[in-house]
Amino acid sequence: MHLCSLIVLLLFSSTAIAAVPLKFCYEDKLLFPYYLGSGALIPTDRPGASIEHLKLLMQKVPQLRLELVRMPWKRCLAAMANNTVDAVIASYHPERAEFVRYPLLQQQPDPKRAFAEHHTCLVSREDAEWSWDGQKIVGGNEIVIGRPLGYAAITSPVGQKFQMHYTLSGTMDLDLLKKGRINAVTTLCNINGQPFTARFIADRGLKVLYPPLYSNTGYLVFSVDFYQRQQALADLLWEQLAVNKGSDIYQRYLNEQ
Repeated sequence: MHLCSLIVLLLFSSTAIAAVPLKFCYEDKLLFPYYLGSGALIPTDRPGASIEHLKLLMQKVPQLRLELVRMPWKRCLAAMANNTVDAVIASYHPERAEFVRYPLLQQQPDPKRAFAEHHTCLVSREDAEWSWDGQKIVGGNEIVIGRPLGYAAITSPVGQKFQMHYTLSGTMDLDLLKKGRINAVTTLCNINGQPFTARFIADRGLKVLYPPLYSNTGYLVFSVDFYQRQQALADLLWEQLAVNKGSDIYQRYLNEQ
């Protein structure tokens, strides 16, 4: 019995030692629900939905060992370009394709192997006197949208500008909207093709406005050097993404806000 246990332990230790490190870089700012915490510190509890999703994928490919590092986003991209980190999650841009490797299908990013495809909607009070037609605000002027500090400003697809009101948290945005101090906030409303309304929206008597304001597709991309050295393992992770989008993880984070 003791001999069997020793053999199992030795095999496990050999696998752990042989595992290939995958150094993943992500932004050092809070970006709910994707990344929680800020600075270089990696939270051990509730690190963010994207990090939990990535860890879940890594469990399916035990030949890899995840190493996390946080830096400003531009430094993450620069580190990818000079091959000092191995992977990031990023949207597709042709100029990035020169120094990272995307999962491709017929020379285009393969949406089935995307890390996540999320849609963002406006949220208003039930008694709002304006509406959203998918292109622009109708029946309202000087619409003020609450956004957590650090989030990008928003414009409509036809270039209509909105006034941004930045706060320290998404919860503060919701309270201001409930009190009528701002006109709208934004929320994830479709996660990997599944419409979703977070519990905190319904609990406050607010409404989600469709169609979505914008969508974002993120890909797990690898540095040129890592992909050349470990193409088979990178492909295994991409294949996992075709069947495991982690939607329940994102929904859980949103409902816990």
